[in-house]
Amino acid sequence: MERMKVAFLTSGISPVPATKGGAVENLIEDLLDENEKKHSFDFSVFSLYEEKAAEQSKKYKNSNFYFVKSPEVVNCFDKAIYWIAKNLLKKANLISYRCILRRLYVMSKFPKILLKNDFDRLVLVTNSTLFFVLKNKKVAKKYEGKTIYYLHNEVRSLFKCEKEAASIRSLIGISEFVNNSFRKQVPTLNKEQCYVLKNGVDTVRFTARDERKIIEYRNKYGIEDNDFVVIFAGRLVDEKGALETIKAIKECKDEHIKLLIVGAGFYSSDIVDDYTLELQKEAEGIKDGIVFTGYIDYKDMPSIYQLGNVAVLPSMWEEPAGMTMVEAVVSGLPLITTNSGGIPEYIPDNAAILLNRDENLVDNIKKSILMIKDEPGKFDAMISNGRKLVQEYNLMNYYSNFETILME
Repeated sequence: MERMKVAFLTSGISPVPATKGGAVENLIEDLLDENEKKHSFDFSVFSLYEEKAAEQSKKYKNSNFYFVKSPEVVNCFDKAIYWIAKNLLKKANLISYRCILRRLYVMSKFPKILLKNDFDRLVLVTNSTLFFVLKNKKVAKKYEGKTIYYLHNEVRSLFKCEKEAASIRSLIGISEFVNNSFRKQVPTLNKEQCYVLKNGVDTVRFTARDERKIIEYRNKYGIEDNDFVVIFAGRLVDEKGALETIKAIKECKDEHIKLLIVGAGFYSSDIVDDYTLELQKEAEGIKDGIVFTGYIDYKDMPSIYQLGNVAVLPSMWEEPAGMTMVEAVVSGLPLITTNSGGIPEYIPDNAAILLNRDENLVDNIKKSILMIKDEPGKFDAMISNGRKLVQEYNLMNYYSNFETILME
């Protein structure tokens, strides 16, 4: 039987393979890796060119790659746009102003490649600007009834691509929450066209222990044997709750509690925005108790979780899913998070402490941290329930569920 030819169109922000990080990019890479074992599909990936990514792509036998290199002049103009947004316009959401021209340039090269090839399915990966590809009438006609939108976040704008969004064959969302949100913007989508594909986690990686690596990180960050280590992991943006976590740590007033803030403002980039500066200022009072690690490669995150005593991930927005939360609990950490968006779809209330986002949140985070520190035995069942999620979120299930949806 001839294998289905599936093309993933990525946004041009970060490359696949995910050499520059990115949760979505890592998930696409996970599908590529699983397809090397099962080979149900012939995959093609449309991606921003990056030297290491291009080199890593050579290991794949069942996937083809179309890399688009962004000219230096485009990158220079992007830097200028970002500088203006930050310093003159004082824009709050700086990530939105990163790589605008690069994304458009990379996507502008996709139609020509699509018209030269015959794919059975086009998968537009999460960024709604990818609907611009369907504004090319020849592409829209050729791939009518073959285009899937793989949605990882709430869509803030369709950029006047409502017609193109309504033309898709189906929607694959990472939670019912994001699907329902998108259907409000595209009401002509039938519920029968919408599927939930829960994200997968490399559970083998997150359940294995690398004692050498753990000791290396303990030494690097000055963690003593009697320290109680709190892990916050995620992009340093206000939606993720780093500020609330720092405030809670300060209120704990316990010199043996050490907080690791793991992440950067924009994956592996060097963006230092006003929010990051605000975090650093908030942490000044307890500098010895807080470590900003910066960006850490995804492959090293299991060791980071495993040197912790608790993960605090208080999402302050309607979180589309809860993969960082899943990574924490399958690693064996007790988890404190919020009852936000799609998080309850991923994390049952018997596997974590789920807090409401209200005026008492910082105080409740503090109380939860101290409770876990002082009475850890009370949370053994919760930790055990978290570990059991390995069975649901392993990569084999993720790939199989993806396969089932595409074959329908």
